[in-house]
Amino acid sequence: MALADLSVLDQFSVTGFPPGTSPGLRTFFSPVDNVHGALVALIKSAQQSLVLAMYGFDDQELADALLEKLNDEHVVVQFTLDSSQAAGVHEKRILAQENYPASTVAVGRSEKGAIIHLKMVVIDGLDVVTGSTNWSSGGESLQDNEMTVVRDALLAAKSRARIDAIHAHVLAAAHGSSVAVAGSQTLSQAPGAPG
Repeated sequence: MALADLSVLDQFSVTGFPPGTSPGLRTFFSPVDNVHGALVALIKSAQQSLVLAMYGFDDQELADALLEKLNDEHVVVQFTLDSSQAAGVHEKRILAQENYPASTVAVGRSEKGAIIHLKMVVIDGLDVVTGSTNWSSGGESLQDNEMTVVRDALLAAKSRARIDAIHAHVLAAAHGSSVAVAGSQTLSQAPGAPG
């Protein structure tokens, strides 16, 4: 279930972590640390569930890792994207190319009609990945961003509940409006969302 412990991620930090750092907390900063490498390791660590709410998403290697998890019969994947970002040239290409089979994938707007600006992942109900880092080459390696990983089942449950509520809203807003993906699966998109 998830990574054996978060110290596995220490290899992606340029400066390392000082003695006494909580074993359940790791923070990485781009463009200094290898945020991309840490994200790949985290996504690949999922054994049971992977729940994401992501604003920016145009990282091909992360897209491939997600597809691998979506195709794994033992991993439930829920993926929520902001429609304004998912309509970008590279983002649209990734979504079409990967042809995600979907446990469930939804693209839309917030309950108030604004952007879904979260950059959050809950892995196996245990690890929460959050911060300002979008899943893009610029966000991971050029911009000043932060990504924090917290191993805490209670925080994971709270985060999951919020992501689930956002996902349910996007699906409800899209009711009757969906695009076929991988046979009987659907990629739901809210009406009026760029597409």
